[in-house]
Amino acid sequence: MITLYKAPPLWGLPSLSPPCMKLETWLRIANIAYEIEIPKDLTKAPGKIPFIDYEGKLIGDSTLIIEMLKEKEGIDPDRDLTSTEKAISLAFRRMLKENTYWGEVYISMNIEENWQVYKQALTNLYFDGSSTPESEQFFQQVRKSISNQIYGQGMGRHSEKEICQIINADFQALSDYLADKPFFMGDKPTTLDATAYGYIANIILPPFKSMIIDRVSQFKNLCQYCQRMKQEFFPDYLPS
Repeated sequence: MITLYKAPPLWGLPSLSPPCMKLETWLRIANIAYEIEIPKDLTKAPGKIPFIDYEGKLIGDSTLIIEMLKEKEGIDPDRDLTSTEKAISLAFRRMLKENTYWGEVYISMNIEENWQVYKQALTNLYFDGSSTPESEQFFQQVRKSISNQIYGQGMGRHSEKEICQIINADFQALSDYLADKPFFMGDKPTTLDATAYGYIANIILPPFKSMIIDRVSQFKNLCQYCQRMKQEFFPDYLPS
């Protein structure tokens, strides 16, 4: 049995981390059994979360994990795609991971009102809801570190209006390509769906406020897509 180490669920999402959601969604698309661990100590992690325990070995990086499982388990949701479709899938996945993601991080970290909401949620998850000098110091360090990463990547050098323009172009492309299809590549879910769901849902569902979210929420086919993915692959996260 594979053990998936991931960030915890929050706000109706299987995980507050898009990469964690991506990997868990892929496991469900591939119908690979797994169990979940929510680690608090990441000192032994092989990099960032998510990571897995596979046959007694800890393996990190969601993309490399998926490629390894395709080979080891002989399961590939992308096997029926043409070479052109695989190229399109790769381009969208890279866009989501290397560009869209940083807009999402900006929303939670750099907009003060959202940061307070996010910090309280993390306090509830990791510090039993109690704010202490130690927890405040921890959050200050985390916010400073990630804000520096956003700035270094380039997204953090822009105004919110400019970031809105950049990120909305990503979602316009996603919406245009999805159109009225049930899944991004057609009638069957693929690795692109695992990635897209993880990143799209993590901008639509959290209770944050931003002109970016206001615009993204207008893409009705993407909102409906997230509902379909949740009903299909995460019915255990639907309201009872």
